[in-house]
Amino acid sequence: MRRWLIACLTLLAVPLAAQEAWPPELTDPAHETAPADLLLPMPCGAAMAFQRVNVPVEANDPLADRRVRLGQSGDQTGYSDYLLPAYLRGPFLDEATGTTHYFIARYELTRGQHRALMGDCAPPSRADRLAQGGLGWLDAAALAQRYNEWLLQTAAETLPRADGVPAFLRLPTEAEWEYATRGGARVDATLFPAPLFFGTGDLREYALFQGGGASRGTLGPVGLRKPNPLGLFDVYGNAEELMLEPFRLNAVGRSGGQVGGIVTRGGSVLSTAQQLYSAQRTEYPPYDVARGTPLRGETFGLRLVLAAPITTSDRRLAGIRARWMELANAAHVNTDADPVARITTLIEAEIDPGRRDALDDLKLEFRRARDRTQTALQQSARATLLAGAVFVESLDENADDIANKAGNIRMLVDLQRAGDNSAVYGRQVEKHVSEIKQMRQVQSTYLLSFRAALDTLTTDIDPDDRQAAYGVLREELALSDRVNTLRTLERFWRDLAVYETRPDISPAQLLEVALD
Repeated sequence: MRRWLIACLTLLAVPLAAQEAWPPELTDPAHETAPADLLLPMPCGAAMAFQRVNVPVEANDPLADRRVRLGQSGDQTGYSDYLLPAYLRGPFLDEATGTTHYFIARYELTRGQHRALMGDCAPPSRADRLAQGGLGWLDAAALAQRYNEWLLQTAAETLPRADGVPAFLRLPTEAEWEYATRGGARVDATLFPAPLFFGTGDLREYALFQGGGASRGTLGPVGLRKPNPLGLFDVYGNAEELMLEPFRLNAVGRSGGQVGGIVTRGGSVLSTAQQLYSAQRTEYPPYDVARGTPLRGETFGLRLVLAAPITTSDRRLAGIRARWMELANAAHVNTDADPVARITTLIEAEIDPGRRDALDDLKLEFRRARDRTQTALQQSARATLLAGAVFVESLDENADDIANKAGNIRMLVDLQRAGDNSAVYGRQVEKHVSEIKQMRQVQSTYLLSFRAALDTLTTDIDPDDRQAAYGVLREELALSDRVNTLRTLERFWRDLAVYETRPDISPAQLLEVALD
């Protein structure tokens, strides 16, 4: 205890300005190729690098969040990591894009960062780049507390803010960790569900694990391997990372009711290649029963996230309440037909406490069902918008093919008139004419699908939901760098505006609109 107090007093006595900054090789090893999105100072001149994780949602709606499907579909470990819906929203708002984001540490906590937080300001060395192991869950929470206190007392101006309130550090939730590990919105949507963020590449290029470059099962330096699409290193292997919440079973698509021990994600240097994948999670008891102390695994490490309170101000809380009431008691809903409104009336009139409780439970179930329906509508709107963009692209390619064939026919007709091989040219013309006929049949099918997408969006999807889905999908495509699809989506959105005013447009006119 005495030694710990002396270390803390020494740490507080050294002004930040007097501490020489550590070399970037120890704080952000990948700085030369791609610097971290955020670098926060630490005691002793150290620093911690963070990456921004965008979460595309309708940011102006305080209750809007992003539904993602995490986990995997395998059976052998399904009790732990089967497919499961999760909901995310970042605490920080980007005014330019109108989307939300959070920050997650780019690397696992290192030995150097750990000793700096513990008050040891000895000059840094190469060993300080090694991942820190031997932590228990309570140790991780205490380290986050130390770092928060130091930042708020010494360098609060470096913290990002949400509604004017400075961020704080904590362990990540499992959803935050897995979403970031898979690549978030920066990875192509078709690759997001894959077990590994790099698809079919070589795991040894991305992870330290048993048989993959780990030195006798000991933790290695952070940032040696390639990063994931978000620029995060060592999400697979090296140290297994402690999570904020306790373990629960997967009850075939939902979290089980029993709360268990602590959770680590990502595997470690002791894991085999088969044990490393984005959905991997392991439960441990929080205490070592034999010693009667918190369990501290040799490979237990951590990766912090930057979060913020939700109800940051009275104004913010008032906006949340107003939006909640709007959704819960939608003014446009006919109360005679709305089951929630009818049950509310029954509850108000009921005098028996038991029946009131039962009606309250039923009311909650109806509201949950309404929320699930709303989420499904948003997903349907995004899928239909994306399908419409694909049909625009297909109609473009089809029109180009028809134009090329028509050009070939004109050239062959000219050759037929000028040359002696008229029969040969004639057969080639007939072949091209037949192919154009087939292409026009395909064009007709594309056009039917194009109109069906327009019909669905203008008749089945509320304009506000349609606009929100468009904004989210547009942000997703921009973040994953799908430039061509984004262009065709914007064209389809313009076509949608035309179609909404002229739903009886002829097929020829509709094709002209699609190709414009």
